[in-house]
Amino acid sequence: MVRLKPLSEQVVVILGASSGIGRETALQCAARGAKVVAAARSEPGLISLVEEIRTAGGQAAWVTCDASDFGQVVAVADAAIEAFGRIDTWVNVAAVGAYAKIEDISLDDFRRVMDVNLMGYVHGTKATLPHLRRQGGALIFVSSIESTVAMPLQGAYATSKHAIQGFVETLRRELRADGAPISVTSVKPAVINTPFYNNARNALGFRPTVPPPAYHPAVVAECICHAAEHPVRDLYAGGSARLMTLAQLYVPGMIDAVLERIGFAAQHTDVPSGDDALYEPRLDDNRVEGEITHHAFRFSPYTWLQTHPKAKAVAALTGAALVGGTLSRRKPDS
Repeated sequence: MVRLKPLSEQVVVILGASSGIGRETALQCAARGAKVVAAARSEPGLISLVEEIRTAGGQAAWVTCDASDFGQVVAVADAAIEAFGRIDTWVNVAAVGAYAKIEDISLDDFRRVMDVNLMGYVHGTKATLPHLRRQGGALIFVSSIESTVAMPLQGAYATSKHAIQGFVETLRRELRADGAPISVTSVKPAVINTPFYNNARNALGFRPTVPPPAYHPAVVAECICHAAEHPVRDLYAGGSARLMTLAQLYVPGMIDAVLERIGFAAQHTDVPSGDDALYEPRLDDNRVEGEITHHAFRFSPYTWLQTHPKAKAVAALTGAALVGGTLSRRKPDS
């Protein structure tokens, strides 16, 4: 069985750390005592992140990196070893998006999404595996509910997330067969309020949004922190992610009908589209939260139970006892 250290004893590398989920994860890991190596394209975002961590008493280093360039990703791993002597957890979270119908998106834009979202994760994995094989540790992949339920207008992104799922499943089984001391976790967020939607390239003429419910990036970061300390296969960040997965599995026709009806309108806003970060980072790429127009929940009861196994067991036993008590009080049929 793979054994993982507490975060207070870990060196955590986060590929895609300047904003959104990656930034919140870096802050949470540092708050729990981990040494953090933050990597992303945005130098201003990384500098402000590391300053925030150090001001709070934490330890952190930063490296600029485009995840689509394997040499740059290897340099991140080398920098982590040079700064802190090892890597205990590697988090793949870097992602870009392009909003357009499949028939309208350019091949260059589609390829760029795949190069960052899929190949970036491949690069991160291959760069860190030699280090993790030596002393053990965790590989964490931030996937998406769109690895199961693809949204219209997000074909490139959904394709990349489906591909990541296949990559993760294959990798996990190969490492298990080798007896490698490495935990592999796929974190599947629901709709999360990050700058991703502002930064995505789009051919829609307006800034896209997402249908509710949405969650704060802290819900995903909590899953990542849990996976860094506990070997777990999959975690769903937000209860709606689990519900949508089950609906796709058991009633895919219903999902088709719902998304046909509301999938386009629910992503529409009256805000004009601005600059994107598909090929070049934004200078203001330093925010945790985005600008989703509806409320984003900071807490998910479902996710909390998944990351607190003892409480989950108590809840299950309590539920079973209540059901058993109800059945025992029923009068037998006369």
